[in-house]
Amino acid sequence: MFKKIFFVTALLLASLLSAKPVVIASIAPVGYLAKAVGGDKIEVQSLAKGDVHSYEPKPNDMKAVAKASLFIAAGLEFEEAWIPRFKASAKNLVVVQSDAKIAKLKEEHAGHAGHDEEHGEHKAKDDKHSGHSGHAAKEEHSGHAEHDDQHEAHADPHVWLNPMLAITMARNISDALIAMDKANKDFYLKNFQKLMNDLLAFDESAKNELAGLKNRKFVVYHPAWGYFAEHYDLEQISIERNGKEPKIDEMASTVKMIKDENIKVIFADPNRSQKSAQVLASQTGAKVELLDPLGYNLLENLKIAVKAIKDANSPK
Repeated sequence: MFKKIFFVTALLLASLLSAKPVVIASIAPVGYLAKAVGGDKIEVQSLAKGDVHSYEPKPNDMKAVAKASLFIAAGLEFEEAWIPRFKASAKNLVVVQSDAKIAKLKEEHAGHAGHDEEHGEHKAKDDKHSGHSGHAAKEEHSGHAEHDDQHEAHADPHVWLNPMLAITMARNISDALIAMDKANKDFYLKNFQKLMNDLLAFDESAKNELAGLKNRKFVVYHPAWGYFAEHYDLEQISIERNGKEPKIDEMASTVKMIKDENIKVIFADPNRSQKSAQVLASQTGAKVELLDPLGYNLLENLKIAVKAIKDANSPK
């Protein structure tokens, strides 16, 4: 009997010692960055899927958070309401802002990004982080002139869709993992370096792919691709206005613009209604394709976006 109790106790201790820290990411692409850096040293779970603007945690989400050591936020609206509750349910939970040190753009509520605006581009030098030497990447953002819109523009949270800013997010995540688990510092740094190199290589390739495009406009339902468009000198034009379906007169002006600009593809968001995109397609002869700003595999998702926009704007 004593041997059995000893054996069970030993198994429980071994299980506790080998248990991986649970890391919760607010959204899937941030979970991808966390897993790329943390590898097999951590267990990563992502919360919001689909339309993050209407996200509310399910009971299983709350259970996962209660077991977590680290919560990785991304500057999303729902986080403001729920992070205090998450911290209340998990007393030792550490929250890290993966979007720290990133200047935000204003979300393009009016839909037409870059129209008659002055873009004062500013490149901020990388901060020196302990253990993160040799960074070639720079953070990028630009100052947008205010829209002539009666609605206040909110900060655009979709920073992960600019690969340079994704590197900054990954660096912030790496710093947080090292602070939590100093014994595996070299492991996290090595993984971060690989991820950074992969994103830098993609960025160089993407710039070459998109360099020759004469028509640099692309139409989306929801204005999620502002950072991507800014970084690659493209122009995002949004169907959605002020977070809502466009009005009849707005639809009419968008139809005219699509025809005038010879836009062949309207990019819909698989996490949102595609009704307006389909209506516009039927009225203009354009076709509807999907681009997912919340896809898990961020690097692959960015490659898909580059190819889709290049193909949409290349002469047939």
